This record gives sequence, C-alpha cells and structure tokens, in this order.
Amino acid sequence: MLRTYQSTKELFYCVLRTPKDEAYFVYFTFESNEGMCFYSTIDDSLKGQYRDIEVRCPIEWKSQLLALIERLQTQMRLDVLEEKIILDA
Repeated sequence: MLRTYQSTKELFYCVLRTPKDEAYFVYFTFESNEGMCFYSTIDDSLKGQYRDIEVRCPIEWKSQLLALIERLQTQMRLDVLEEKIILDA
C-alpha cells in the first residue's frame, strides 16, 4: 500500500547545502517544479559562503524530489546534510 500524506501526515524532510553563489539555481529549480516541495533557507547559513536549505515534501513525492536533487548534483555542488521522515505539525 502506498504511503500518502493524506493517510499518514508524513513529510520527507532534508537539509541541503550549496555554495552561496549557486543557491539561486536550487531555488529556481524548486520554484519551476511548483507544488513538489516547499523550502526555506536556514538563517544561520546566511552568514557563510554557503546556503543551508530545509526542504519538505509529501511522503509520496520523496522519490521524485530525490531524483531532482540527484540531477542537480550532476550540475553543481549540492550536499545532503540530513534526511528523515517527519510528521506534519
């Protein structure tokens, strides 16, 4: 049985790190895949030469989001710092 957000209220959560000067492309890519995920920049990373980005998506879209991240990794430095399943609050 397919796990869905509707039945479980689960989200896939990850934290990504990318160089500051390449972060715009990550944001652009997420925006162009409208509705796949939502993201925010972690404030503490605004002081460094990188951006840490929290990303969440419905559990059933986890594989599509990971595929998008893998594709981005072929084009730029994009590290996955954390991955987990969380319950929506």
